[in-house]
Amino acid sequence: MFSSPRRRSAFTLIELLVVIAIIAILIGLLLPAVQKVREAAARSKCANNLKQLTTAMHAYHSANGQFPLGQYNDFYSNTPVTWIRGCWVHQLLPYIEQNNLFTVFDTANNATSWALLAPNKDVLVPPLVCPSDPNSPKTQTHDTNNVWSLNIQQMQGLHTNYVACSGSTTYGNGRVIGPSAATAVTLNGIFYVQSQTCVANIIDGTSNTLMLSEINVSPDTGPNNGAGGVNDLRGRYSNSWEGNNWFTTANPPNTSVSDAQQYQGLSTTKAPQTNAGTAASVSSKAALYARSYHSNGVNAALADGSVHFITNSVNAGVYLGLGTINGGEVPGNY
Repeated sequence: MFSSPRRRSAFTLIELLVVIAIIAILIGLLLPAVQKVREAAARSKCANNLKQLTTAMHAYHSANGQFPLGQYNDFYSNTPVTWIRGCWVHQLLPYIEQNNLFTVFDTANNATSWALLAPNKDVLVPPLVCPSDPNSPKTQTHDTNNVWSLNIQQMQGLHTNYVACSGSTTYGNGRVIGPSAATAVTLNGIFYVQSQTCVANIIDGTSNTLMLSEINVSPDTGPNNGAGGVNDLRGRYSNSWEGNNWFTTANPPNTSVSDAQQYQGLSTTKAPQTNAGTAASVSSKAALYARSYHSNGVNAALADGSVHFITNSVNAGVYLGLGTINGGEVPGNY
């Protein structure tokens, strides 16, 4: 009579360690692939956001004969329209399914108030937020000053990841409204203070001129996310008065050159910033550059409505020329 073979009740320790090691190797191989797929999806979503914004830009142009103005108020001034401090974003709201929010701002503007005093400005507007930026959506920034006689610290509202192209220079050549109007000049891009650019003005061609790109927002510091600490104007669309919703092509995407604004926020590796100086000289130095958390470049939209990925290694001369509307540059690959 034959005896049945003896059954093993469990893995040996060596077998268990081998299985664990194999699982660890598989996870190690899988994680980068998952992260790559996730980033590809985020980059695609970002590109779709820009496509929606450029479509809205052209819808606005069709209705008004020009693109939205870059910024209402002059640098560090409340002229020519008192306390508005809005920018191109507000004018696009009805064209990106945010008509109710537009009405809130429009009511405040008609009362000669400013965008900062309007309610509901912290509302999340999905097409204005890049999914790759870990600090976005940014909605809880406090103003560090009490607002007039209200004795309250106002919320600054949503900070956007998308900015409009002012040209190929720092903002020092920007249009000045008010007392210095006699010496005013215009930035060489589509958007600037009180801009009224239309397609016919884009002599270089809409397929050779940048309209929009992206920036990284910076986290606030101090108690209450900025109250009593430091808060960052970059991307703040409801208190625009130093070109904080523009970018320039003076330096390529993700440049190591720091952004420069008078109200200096938190400088980070992905969003470096230096102080641009006093109000008297800041416009000659102020500038924001296109930045993103995407690998090796940024998404950008041309004035013809197309969206492209522009790498950090883009030819600097070609990229510089993409910022201008009438620079006469020879188109190149980007």
